[in-house]
Amino acid sequence: MDAPDHIKIDSTECLNLENELRSRAKQQEALAQLGERALVEPDLERLLNDAASTVALTLAVDFVKILELLPGGTELLLRAGFGWKTSLVGSVLTATDAGSYAHYTLNSAAPVVTADYAAETRFAIAPYLKDHHCSSGVTVTIAGRDGRAYGILGVCTGKARHFGAQDTSFLAAAANILAGAIQRRQLEQRHELMIRDMRHRSGNLFSQLLALFSQTAKNAKSIADLASKYQARVLAMANAHRLITEGGWTSIPIMELLYVILGPYLDRVSFSGPNIDLEPDPIFNLSAALHELAANAVKHGSLSRPKGQLDLSWSVSRTERGMTLILDWVEKNGPPARRPRRLGFGSRLVGMVIERQLNGEVQRSFTRNGLSVHMVVPLTHERWPSPGAPVSTQM
Repeated sequence: MDAPDHIKIDSTECLNLENELRSRAKQQEALAQLGERALVEPDLERLLNDAASTVALTLAVDFVKILELLPGGTELLLRAGFGWKTSLVGSVLTATDAGSYAHYTLNSAAPVVTADYAAETRFAIAPYLKDHHCSSGVTVTIAGRDGRAYGILGVCTGKARHFGAQDTSFLAAAANILAGAIQRRQLEQRHELMIRDMRHRSGNLFSQLLALFSQTAKNAKSIADLASKYQARVLAMANAHRLITEGGWTSIPIMELLYVILGPYLDRVSFSGPNIDLEPDPIFNLSAALHELAANAVKHGSLSRPKGQLDLSWSVSRTERGMTLILDWVEKNGPPARRPRRLGFGSRLVGMVIERQLNGEVQRSFTRNGLSVHMVVPLTHERWPSPGAPVSTQM
């Protein structure tokens, strides 16, 4: 005898509830394991690959993408993924132009669910999704607690699928774990650079103080004049160290940074450019680079001679990488600049903080008039940490 209809309905509801509870428990366990790995795994690349695999297996999807928002905010790099053609990993996958899928996701406060890419009207579908015959998907922004976007975590399937609230909550939680891991590793990398930088500074501090004393003494009119000028210049040097180590990571005007870094030599420096505010990351990295250039100028360049001059000019413009600072350091009336056979730590540090930390550019010119350095600095966040050889502390 067949069971009554109400018994059949109750059995179906119980089965659905049981499946939902199992799915939820599976997702919670996956998040717990991913969170634990995020705390102990030092290699971000390995963590990202583990996260992609975990999301793919937990949600039973065909494709997972972890996209890094590059400095300037105009492009997204496929940093790790699951199911995609191997040639795509490590390449720029999509742009964030207005009307794009990426732009819509980055500006959405909630996960973006697409039931049918072919029928989507809110945004344009990226070519790589069509090439992989994706039908349904979900994307969510990888954002820090301060709201800063680091990238996008997304999934999609080859067949039409309904993604419910439980699925989107799981994906958002995974994105939060990745954001925390990325932010922690950026801080660790920044602190490591600060320690290496301060070790280098402390090793050169006494020679810098002696050189500063010698230059001050040459132009001093009396012992009292020497004492007052030297004290003021040493205090300015101390302020430069304090700015870097105790700045509190707050925005400051660029002129305040330049006055602190170049305080002892202001009578021989000309400034030309808008007094823009700099965010914490450019402050730290740019101050480290300028300090190295100033120390080199005092020891070997234009500031090592009484008549030497330094021209510092800058401008800000919007480029394909977003708002960008273009800064020119030009030394004059100093000894001829010769290209060294091997760059010392100070020169390598300048390249590292500008090119690697800020994803900028550094170009040096060695002329009879002195050293010139052209720097391009995107005024956005730095890249995600990536594997690389440690910086040597040898000169």
